[in-house]
Amino acid sequence: MVIREREGAAIVSDPENAAISPFSVLAHSQYRLLLIGTTLAMVAFGMMNVVQGVVAFDLTGKSSAVGFVSLGQGVAMLFLSPIGGAMSDRISKRRLLLFTQAAIGIMYGAIAVLIATDVLTIWILAACTLVLGCLYAVMGPTRQSWIGDLLAGPALAHGVALQQLMQNATRIVGPLLAGALLGASFVGSGGVYLVMAAIFACVVAVLALMQPTPPVPRAAPASIFGDLGEGVRYVASNADLRLLTLVFGGVVLSAFSYQTVMPGYLENQLRHPASQLGLIYGAAAIGGIVTTLFIATHPPRRPAWLMLACGAGLGGSLLLLAIAPSFMTAMVVAVLVGATSSGFQMLNNVTLMQRTSPRFFGRVMAVTMMAFGLNAIVAYPVGAIADRFGERQAMAGMAGVTLLVVLYGVIANARLAPRPRTLTAAEQ
Repeated sequence: MVIREREGAAIVSDPENAAISPFSVLAHSQYRLLLIGTTLAMVAFGMMNVVQGVVAFDLTGKSSAVGFVSLGQGVAMLFLSPIGGAMSDRISKRRLLLFTQAAIGIMYGAIAVLIATDVLTIWILAACTLVLGCLYAVMGPTRQSWIGDLLAGPALAHGVALQQLMQNATRIVGPLLAGALLGASFVGSGGVYLVMAAIFACVVAVLALMQPTPPVPRAAPASIFGDLGEGVRYVASNADLRLLTLVFGGVVLSAFSYQTVMPGYLENQLRHPASQLGLIYGAAAIGGIVTTLFIATHPPRRPAWLMLACGAGLGGSLLLLAIAPSFMTAMVVAVLVGATSSGFQMLNNVTLMQRTSPRFFGRVMAVTMMAFGLNAIVAYPVGAIADRFGERQAMAGMAGVTLLVVLYGVIANARLAPRPRTLTAAEQ
């Protein structure tokens, strides 16, 4: 994970790029359209993070139910993300996104109808999230790898940073919008899902304005599973990529699971309604925005070490959240959680893409989707642990595991000595 330069791409820590504004990439018309569509989709996803947990908790009154409805989504993302990544390296990314995002909008509309007709059950909600997970498995790596096709060199780092910035902004807008709509008796959870469906209709309309995208040229035809095997060998043969993916997966699996217990944490520990979850997520997003802007305008000289520092800070922040005595204290700590998690994710994504050949963008970025899929799978046992031992205890356990993962990353990174990097035959 010692970050070195590859041909055609500058590393994040290049001092000559420090003065370039990350907003300069908005001059690229295709990236600008992609960013608009991504931002709208993230607003809907931010709303979903609130409303899905609230609906699941209201249906059963248990934290484990919040994790249960995410189980199918996680299974689909874990096993189908590699296929989605391979497809994005073979098929037009525009075509894939048009299909998946239209289908996601339809699914949100269907859930809204089920809620309005009072026939939604926890099992039906879980089945819907399974279908959504299949769609996310294709959409996620395709959207992320498309940035690598549109931008290169310093612009790639700025493009990823700007997307991360907008993602954090939508983490404020989405949850706050969902919270406001949930609080309105004439809207409710069904109305929130209906608004999410309308947002995805706009996403599809924006994406339709973009130019068709051909797949990356291939040396020889191969099957999807042949592509998967090639991608696995590519990551396994690169020490930097191996460590980046392992640490990322470990931190996502441990630290990001805190969201599962948050509805119960508010209700049972802080004596606040779960509908105020949007305020916590909004505070976390503010911290993420500040961190993203700072890193984007002050590129670190040692991004790998800063990434690990952010991971350690995330573990410490979760420990503070576990012992927060009041809702206001939790709001303050949530800012730290958002700042450290955003910094960790941004630095990892930029570094992964800059260390990856364009031929493998989709398959390598699919690894990040697999991590989030596994995170969704463990959400159910995490919720069950919270029901058994308490939300504070569960969160403290997550903090401890996160710190252990980061410690492994520190030791492994220290053992990687800087050495010249040459492209393999597969990368050329």
